[in-house]
Amino acid sequence: MEDIKMFTPGSINGIPTKNSFIRSATNDHLGNPDGTVSDAEIDMYDMLARNEVGTVITGHISVSPDLGYRADEMQLCIGDDRYIDGLRRIPSKLHEYGVVAIAQLSHAGSKGLHPIDFNSISTEEMERIRDWFISAAVRAQKAGFDGIQVHIAHWYLLQAVVNVDINKRTDQYGGSDENCIRLPKEIVEGIRKACGADFIIMVKINAHNTEAAKDDFELLAYYCQTLVEAGVNLVEVSGADFARKRRTDTLYYLDAVKYLKERFPEMPLSLVGGIFSKETIEKALEVTDFVSLSRALLTQPDFLTKLHEGEIEKSRCLHCNKCFEVFQTKYERCVFGPVLPKLKESFS
Repeated sequence: MEDIKMFTPGSINGIPTKNSFIRSATNDHLGNPDGTVSDAEIDMYDMLARNEVGTVITGHISVSPDLGYRADEMQLCIGDDRYIDGLRRIPSKLHEYGVVAIAQLSHAGSKGLHPIDFNSISTEEMERIRDWFISAAVRAQKAGFDGIQVHIAHWYLLQAVVNVDINKRTDQYGGSDENCIRLPKEIVEGIRKACGADFIIMVKINAHNTEAAKDDFELLAYYCQTLVEAGVNLVEVSGADFARKRRTDTLYYLDAVKYLKERFPEMPLSLVGGIFSKETIEKALEVTDFVSLSRALLTQPDFLTKLHEGEIEKSRCLHCNKCFEVFQTKYERCVFGPVLPKLKESFS
């Protein structure tokens, strides 16, 4: 495959993209304690947008109006209209460079500052969470985002709901494959109705949705088909175990997207996880429409620029996962640095 496929313009739901690259949602820990956007985040998005990223998905943004249910104290919030003006700064910056701007919407569930067990809450509370996601998407649209991504991965609330072994509910939101995917389906349908046909709706979903985490690609296919029929324009496949992969592992969830593409050739897909080089990008794009990067861009925001210019063929990422902890101690997001004053301000 030639470099040209990576950097050829494309589109998502009719909205042009500069190339096949997506910056996958990455928690930046740079928000303000009140849930608002910081200057440091805008600087980060400016750096990404100047360096060949065609589509940027924000770090996960909490849909709950209560800051206590965020995943951490620096997570952004979109649970109230008062956040719209501040959030507007993100797509405004990305659009300066012709980058598609996507807001990732999430509910932390059991991983929140105030954890909740979705199996124990009422049907009415589940419906309230559904409505929070829909209202959050409307706010994202008002803020100027081209679309949203519903976070159904990485053990946050919606991913737990769709895991058929974890979901023990006995109402319409549990007890069968159809019921386990019902909440995300209703969220997508509600967003499509509220935001219109031209608004991009993505989902991020785990490759595996059983505790055994194997032999469940048919379940994944059913979930993805249901969500696309509900209005999803692009499915990004990830996994809950990405941080436990060996340093030599690559293309963690390629088999899952191969299965989906064989079943649904027209389903728009992107793959994230274990993509750190020109070779792995090319292998992913043999199957998918887009390729999503996280850690490669975290350690080198200019990775794609250098790749396009032929300066490098591989990210310097060590796959060491220190990015999950050094932000609280050395105030860096990567062992290669640099120190970020905003992180020092937040965690010292």
